[in-house]
Amino acid sequence: MRARLQKNAELYGGIGLALWAVALIFFLIGGQASERLGGIFLLGVVFLALYVYARPTQVEAAMTGRAMRYGSNATITALGLIGIIALVNILSARYHYRQDFTADQAFTLSQKTTQVLQDLKQPVQVTAFYARSDAGARGTAEDRLKLYANVSDKFTYRVIDPDEDPVIARDYKAFDQMMVFERGTRRENVFGTDEQSFTNALVKVSQDTQPAIYFTTGHGEHSPNDNSEIGYGLIKTSMETNNYKVDLLDLRTVTETMPSDLSALVIAGPTRKFDAAEITVVKNYLSKSGRVMILLDPQIETGLDDLLKEWGVQVRNDIVIDQRYSFFGRVQVPVVIQYKSHTVTKDLAGVTLVLPGTRSLAAVSTPPTGKTVSALFESSDQSWGETDFAALRNQQFAYDANRDVKGPVDMAYAVEAVGVDTPARMIVMGNSLFVTNGTFNTLINVGAGSGNEIVFSDAVHWLAGQETLIAIPPKQSDRRTVLLTGEQSNFVFWSSFAFLPGLLLVIGGIVWWRRR
Repeated sequence: MRARLQKNAELYGGIGLALWAVALIFFLIGGQASERLGGIFLLGVVFLALYVYARPTQVEAAMTGRAMRYGSNATITALGLIGIIALVNILSARYHYRQDFTADQAFTLSQKTTQVLQDLKQPVQVTAFYARSDAGARGTAEDRLKLYANVSDKFTYRVIDPDEDPVIARDYKAFDQMMVFERGTRRENVFGTDEQSFTNALVKVSQDTQPAIYFTTGHGEHSPNDNSEIGYGLIKTSMETNNYKVDLLDLRTVTETMPSDLSALVIAGPTRKFDAAEITVVKNYLSKSGRVMILLDPQIETGLDDLLKEWGVQVRNDIVIDQRYSFFGRVQVPVVIQYKSHTVTKDLAGVTLVLPGTRSLAAVSTPPTGKTVSALFESSDQSWGETDFAALRNQQFAYDANRDVKGPVDMAYAVEAVGVDTPARMIVMGNSLFVTNGTFNTLINVGAGSGNEIVFSDAVHWLAGQETLIAIPPKQSDRRTVLLTGEQSNFVFWSSFAFLPGLLLVIGGIVWWRRR
């Protein structure tokens, strides 16, 4: 029998090695293919056993020869290296650590996103629907999800191919390149893979109620339903993205109490005075831990001055002129690049705020009892509050020590009641135009960034008690171009494409000549 087997011994050995190679491929593929792994491997063992039985002398010689000794040393070395790699992988899986060396921290979550993840009270699961064929988009989404999962064990995710699992896709009413964030019965669909989209969705599903922001109407205020240049339509869209309900409120229709879902009230640039009854409504709301933002423009009498003084803020009748920090040299449009210490401003480093025509504010000489009054930002030391409006219209203005207030001057205040569990809060700013649609469009056209939106949003978040609900500006990838002179270009070319290959050729020629 052995004699008959010897004729086909090489064939048996080849088949055995081929079956082992197929088993290795199935092992690497995984999934359903790995189910056939055991049978193919055992079949390969059978064919290799036939080869050993048919050619025992050759196998023994191969196992005891010098080639085998050298080969065994190489095998032991290779196995040792594989063992080290396996150990490193086990340790890395158990003890996770990563470091982002990019200059703009492109692969690091913002502090605020980290806070949102750490504040999760209940588990949030993300189901991402991405086809395996689209490896690029699938990989981008999965990389971002891993970043979030590494911060909180309450954040989990899975990636589904909608073509392979159409039942799950139908259950979620999902399609390719869509993600569903869910907590219990709450779901939020996401179509982007940027940090802003992820964190906004995470906040929405983790909240049980939707905070509501009401804008007053009836006094010529900017309306969130207005998409014209002076409207607040764009900031309304931004607020709704952050899970706010935005609506209008006519104070004249309020009889006893404010709307039950009211989180904060915004008075945005009124051009006519509030009557006494309306001011009483606002006062009563503040007395019950209310939250109010008041945005006032120069030269407008609103009837709110006495209310503001009760809260420690005095409104000056002027326009801030800033000769140091201004928008493209327009001194009547101050620019803020530094902020004072407060919860609203603590994360505004590097954020630029543009204020197109603002009046200055001041703290009253006698601070109100039970309230803390904090300035948020001020003009530069080369500024003043101009009171000669006729000179402003004629562009003939200049600082007058007798009537103008020398800068720096405050342009915004945050006031908070103290000694209560849920304190009343107020934000007062001397400008309402900084978040109009027209201002946003201008800033976008000149590439001035989204600082105005961020400042307004952070103020609203503080008022509504949603400090972790933030508008995260998308990170921009920096393009770093290396400019070389002609000499530097020549050096790179000759050293890389000529010198090193030539050096290798010379060394090779010397070695060949000596061995010859």
